[in-house]
This record gives sequence, structure tokens and C-alpha cells, in this order.
Amino acid sequence: MTKKYEHPMTLDLGFKVFKIQQKSLAKESLYGCVELSKGLITIDPNQSEADYKGTLLHEICHVSFDLFGLGDDDEMPTIGNEYLTTVTSNMLQLLWGLNPELFAYIFSGKVSPTS
Repeated sequence: MTKKYEHPMTLDLGFKVFKIQQKSLAKESLYGCVELSKGLITIDPNQSEADYKGTLLHEICHVSFDLFGLGDDDEMPTIGNEYLTTVTSNMLQLLWGLNPELFAYIFSGKVSPTS
């Protein structure tokens, strides 16, 4: 399958690498999903590039929050704004440092002509 959006197709966590695939998720009525046990992030490319980037970051956050012990809603501790902000900033710094090209794509203002 030809990629609609060009960016690195992996997310490096430092100890595990998640594969990123572009695949229609219309049947599931989703824009993106994560399969933690498979190390797989799937993003539906049938959305605007701005929405695609937002969905990709959303799914990366799911992976990251799971990494920091904040994955399951029913096991989520009661947390305050300061704690959540600290965890989020730490995880973004860590993942951006390990995946500079992927985050450069997500946060670029550039939108490709194919979107």
C-alpha cells in the first residue's frame, strides 16, 4: 500500500518500537487505534493532513500514557493538573528526543498537496 502521508513509520519508546500503518478504519468508525500488545498504531489516511497529524499524536499519547502507567480508565488514579502536566511534558520530551523526524512531521505547519 502506498503511504498517503510521508513520515517515519515507527515510534521508538527506547525499549520497544511501535509500527505505524496507514489503513482505512471506516468499518470500525475510527480515525486511529493502538494495539498495545502488537506494538501497532493504525491511522486512517482518509482525513485531512491536519486531522491526520492530530490523530497520530492522539494515538501516540495513548501509547505514552500506557508507558507512564496511565493506560486503563478503570485503573486510572485520581490525578491533579500538575501531575498530569508533568507526565505529559516528560513523555513528549522523551518521545520527541527519540523520534525527532516523526515529531517534526506532526508539528510542522506544512501540509502536503495530497491532503
